[in-house]
Amino acid sequence: MDALFVCDVGALVDPDVAAVEALARLQVAARRSGCRIALCRVPPELGALLDLMGLSGVFAVAGSAGEAGREPEEREQPFGIQEEADPGDRAVPDLEDL
Repeated sequence: MDALFVCDVGALVDPDVAAVEALARLQVAARRSGCRIALCRVPPELGALLDLMGLSGVFAVAGSAGEAGREPEEREQPFGIQEEADPGDRAVPDLEDL
């Protein structure tokens, strides 16, 4: 079983997108190392941001005793974009065309 690290986020004041990004990066680094991060004392604002950004299933939520109360969903890892680009289709027009 993977090691579980509990991250107390209860002291976050006015959590924002930068805080969610930092937590997501920590989770990615932990998973690459064979570990997991669980969050405890999640403020409602942070929980709402995690839901809004589609990351609520990425983190386990630890209970008061440090046990994971909610496990993250198991998802397939994306392997990259499966779409081919049309070489004649420019995504960004040249500045001269504006």
